[in-house]
Amino acid sequence: MTYTVEELANSVQGKVVGDGSVKIAETRSLDQAAPQAISFAVGEYCEYVGQSKAGAVIVEAPLANVSIPQIVVPNAKVAFAQILQQFHPPVVFPTGVHETAIIGKNVTLGNNVTVGPYCVIYDNAVIGDNVVLHPYVYIGHNVKIGEDTVIYSGAIVHENCILGKRVVLRAKAVIGGEGFGFATENGVHTHIPQVGNVILEDDVEIGSCSCVDNATMGSTLVRRGTKIDNLVHLGHNVEIGEDCFLIAQVGIAGSTKCGNHVIFAGQTGCTGHITIGDNVTFAGKTGIIGNVPSNGTYAGFPQRPHKEWLKLSAYENRLPEMAKTVKRLEKELAALKEQLAAK
Repeated sequence: MTYTVEELANSVQGKVVGDGSVKIAETRSLDQAAPQAISFAVGEYCEYVGQSKAGAVIVEAPLANVSIPQIVVPNAKVAFAQILQQFHPPVVFPTGVHETAIIGKNVTLGNNVTVGPYCVIYDNAVIGDNVVLHPYVYIGHNVKIGEDTVIYSGAIVHENCILGKRVVLRAKAVIGGEGFGFATENGVHTHIPQVGNVILEDDVEIGSCSCVDNATMGSTLVRRGTKIDNLVHLGHNVEIGEDCFLIAQVGIAGSTKCGNHVIFAGQTGCTGHITIGDNVTFAGKTGIIGNVPSNGTYAGFPQRPHKEWLKLSAYENRLPEMAKTVKRLEKELAALKEQLAAK
C-alpha cells in the first residue's frame, strides 16, 4: 500500500508542511527511516529529525530547517498509531465456530462471532457480537462477554466473570482464578472458598500471563479504559479505577482500592486493604505500604514523595564517604578528649 503525505495527513486530520505529494509505503522509527517511510518525533527527539532519512515525519509543531515533509497534529503518537493501522491492518479471522470447539448447554453466541480451534465454552455463557476467541481459549460457566472483545490463545475466563465491550485479553491471561485466601490455625492453612467474580469494564486490556483473581465475595473490579501489561497480578477484591496503567510485574494485594488515572510503573508492589487516590504515579519498584492521597508522584520503599526520595538517594550514594568522615571525626574527638584529660 502506498499513500501520499497529503492522504495520510487527511486520515489523521493533520496539516502538511512541505511537499504533500511525496509517496509513503511503510512506517519506521526515526533512526531507521528510509525515503519511502514515515516516522514521528516528539520532545527531545525533534532535534534529530533533520538527520533522518525519512520521507515524512509526524510532529506536534512545525520544525524549522527541516527539508522533509511534516504532518502537524495535536498528538503525534496517536496519529502515528492510526497510520500504523493503515499500513498494518489487523488480521481478519473467519467467523463461525470451529469444528473442534466444545460448546456447552444454553450458550448464547452473538452475530459474527469467531470461535477458534479447541476453544471451550461452558454452560450458560453469553458471547456478544463480533467477539473473537482465538484457539485454546477457555470460557467458564455463566461468563458474559461484551461485543468486539478479543481473547487470545490460551487465555482463561473463569465462571461468573463479566467482560465489557472491546476488552482485550492477551495470550495466557487468567481472569477469575481462585483468590488467595486461607485461615491459619495452629500453623495449618485452611482454604477459604472464593465465591466472587471479576468484572472488567469496557476497553480494558490485560497483558499476557497476567492474573486477576476473583473476589472472596462480591467482585474484583477493573474499570473502564485501564490497560494492564504482561505479568501483573491483582489479588481478590482489588478495585482499579478508570484509565490506569499497570506496567509489567506489578502486584497489588487483596482489597486495595485505586482511583482513576493512576500509573504503577514496573515491579511496583502494593500491600492490601489500602486506598489510593486519583492521578497518582508510582515510579518503578515502589513499595506501597499505606494509603496514598490524590495527585502525587512517589518512589522508593516505603513509598515517599518523589523529590524526597531523590534527596535520600543522593545521600545514600555518599554514605561510604560520610562513613569515612564520621570515623575520622571520632578519632579526632577521641584525641581531643585525651589531650583534655592530660591537662
